Amino acid sequence: MWTTGSRAWERELVAECEAFVSGHYAQYLGREGRSVAPWAWVNVLAHGGPDEIDALIRGEPGWRAGSDTTVWHEALAFLAQELVGQSIRQNLSLAELQRLTLVPLELELARRPIPSLDPTAFVARVRSAIARHPSSRHG
Repeated sequence: MWTTGSRAWERELVAECEAFVSGHYAQYLGREGRSVAPWAWVNVLAHGGPDEIDALIRGEPGWRAGSDTTVWHEALAFLAQELVGQSIRQNLSLAELQRLTLVPLELELARRPIPSLDPTAFVARVRSAIARHPSSRHG
């Protein structure tokens, strides 16, 4: 028999899953008052659609995960620009580049978190993942 408590837990789990697959996991964690692990920032880049990536580039506050994360927002804005530029240079759709480079990186970092991954190292790691894509060597 389901109880009210278990339904609330189910709704919370569904909300967290929806946030993850839509690229809003960092925002979700921030809204819940939870810390945002470095790997969770990749989620924004790996699953965000063109509108979300554009909002990152413009630095719009709607995607922010908290007030104390300005340096992460700046890193994401830079990487969003890099992602769009790579997409154009590699002649790949944004979704394809995300799927081929950022989703695997996101899963790798989630599986083996690097707690000390600061924004500078994060930027280097993401740029490296994008650059390792085979089509990036032909342009």
